Amino acid sequence: MKNITILLLAFILVFTSCSKEDVEPSDDNELITTVKLSFKSPTGIVKSFYWRDKLGDGVMDSVDPILLDKNTAYEMTISLLDETKNPVFDISEEIEEESDVHLFVYKVTPLGLVGVQIKDLDKNGLPIGLKADVRSQYVPGNGKFQVILKHQPPVNGKAGKTGSEEGGSTDVDVSFPLTVQ
Repeated sequence: MKNITILLLAFILVFTSCSKEDVEPSDDNELITTVKLSFKSPTGIVKSFYWRDKLGDGVMDSVDPILLDKNTAYEMTISLLDETKNPVFDISEEIEEESDVHLFVYKVTPLGLVGVQIKDLDKNGLPIGLKADVRSQYVPGNGKFQVILKHQPPVNGKAGKTGSEEGGSTDVDVSFPLTVQ
């Protein structure tokens, strides 16, 4: 009798949990343990800065302060890695493949310390942010360079990505100390 009751409860649970709504499956967020920002100067010199969470547990292990020259234009690229996998998994390639559901948001404080202009666009003409132009101001200063990766998959057949930070979930939200010298 006990087995029949358990079987009946399992049967009821399975059929009452099913829904006929047209909801698209949600994509899982990526595990990001390393954020690498590379700034290429007009002279071809590349400076790279890292934020690391080696275990992927949400606790930062290290962050490099970004040091940029004043009044300089840089070509910036971002690389995201999952270093919990062997070999290391390059998430940037996945983001590029799924660019219509990913958006990088760059926030600099104080406003104007550097300007960021995203260069790459997805198939819908919306910004991605794997590549950007960064211009430092004329006067030296200190601040913060925040990097946010939004994951904005479709919901109920409607595009989730609009080019705005609003909506979706956050895959990564990290801040680098920033110095313009």
